[in-house]
Amino acid sequence: MYRRYGPLLERRCRLLLRDDSLAEDAMQELIATLLRRGETFRQADSPYRWLCRAAERASLDLLRRGKRSRDALSLDDVDALGAAPGVDAEARRAVLESLERLAPDEQHLAVMLFVDGLTQSEAADELGVSRVTVNKRASQIRTELRLRLEDDGMKEALS
Repeated sequence: MYRRYGPLLERRCRLLLRDDSLAEDAMQELIATLLRRGETFRQADSPYRWLCRAAERASLDLLRRGKRSRDALSLDDVDALGAAPGVDAEARRAVLESLERLAPDEQHLAVMLFVDGLTQSEAADELGVSRVTVNKRASQIRTELRLRLEDDGMKEALS
């Protein structure tokens, strides 16, 4: 499992945390979660998606606990590959640079919608809420981030 998915998951942790040592900590948390909840992983419809969500939770938990480095690496240094096809690169960048400003439930949704490129229906299924709820939360996230984007001259990114 680690040989197959490890580099992808580590990249995901580095992308969210923008710090190599914190990304390693998140990977350790992920492995500990996998050891504790391995049965859930084996029963998952998509093991890779389960691992991505677990890596995301571990990373965002570290971010929330305030263990974030004050001198985070730039996204260009961490993410040489850039956005996946179909993902708006400017919106993705805005979300990644503003993760710590969002509430915990908003962080997960923002990553799903703007980083992973999930549709609102896919995110609703993943979170177990209605698509209308996802739409309302996504609208709130866009509103919160719009001020930052206006300051950076990227207002269109979340429109």
